[in-house]
Amino acid sequence: MVYGFSGLHPRLSLLYFIVLLGACMMFQHPVYLLASFLCVIALLFSLDGGRALKKVIKGYLLIAFIILISNPLFSSRGATILFYVWDRPVTLEAIVYGAIFALSLLNILLAFVAFNLVVTPDKLLYLLTPYAPRTAFVITVTLRFVPLLTRRLQQIMTIQKVMGYLQSGGNKKLLMREGMETLHTLVGWSLEEALQTASSMRARGYGIGRRSSGTAYRMDRRDSIVLWIMIITGLNVAIGAFFGVNQYEVYPRLQAPHWSFQLGIHLFSYGIFIAIPLVMNGKEWLYWRIIRSSM
Repeated sequence: MVYGFSGLHPRLSLLYFIVLLGACMMFQHPVYLLASFLCVIALLFSLDGGRALKKVIKGYLLIAFIILISNPLFSSRGATILFYVWDRPVTLEAIVYGAIFALSLLNILLAFVAFNLVVTPDKLLYLLTPYAPRTAFVITVTLRFVPLLTRRLQQIMTIQKVMGYLQSGGNKKLLMREGMETLHTLVGWSLEEALQTASSMRARGYGIGRRSSGTAYRMDRRDSIVLWIMIITGLNVAIGAFFGVNQYEVYPRLQAPHWSFQLGIHLFSYGIFIAIPLVMNGKEWLYWRIIRSSM
């Protein structure tokens, strides 16, 4: 989806995720959290068909489930007592707050997954280098550190198995020693390349002056239109949140559902803002289907 949401200017992509992550952290209204959850899920499917989502969804759901069941067990706040567990009251407010907090954390984690798919390391380097070149370099190296170590570990283990080491079913003490040798080789390889990279970057004068980017990102007409949509809807969301239009009180007593014209306008603006990448990716998908059908 090069010409969809991922093809936007990196500053616009960064602005979108800043607002989205801020809303997931600040808003406690269930309707807003549910809308954010559905939007992020749809965005992940539109970006890579849900491959990144399938890798992390089980662990993230487990974390959300633990928060959901632990909050009412450890917190007895709330006026509506449902039942008792080990002489501790379990309240409706504590259950609802646990569900809200779990959904908020799940939205944040999934939003970061989408962020990594859209704002690639080269885009992140382009955004941060003019202001903090060393920090940008550290962040970029950190983002590739875990997958790089995983690939190198697989390569080392493959070579050792070919040479007759790390055979399953052998002596446990011997396997532990061979495992430590594998870890020593991995760390030594990584440190050696890190020193070479640091020397190369220093020789090229990285961080001394203003760095030019290898990829030129320029604002075009589409970026300008999307920027104005983000500004109008984003300001409406920020102003409404500042005046407490979307406030939802859980403690001390669960707030009854209510509706107002201001809440409707605010929710409509927030829905437009979070749906921007879905509309862009959907447009490109539909355009591609029309091209394929006409072949």
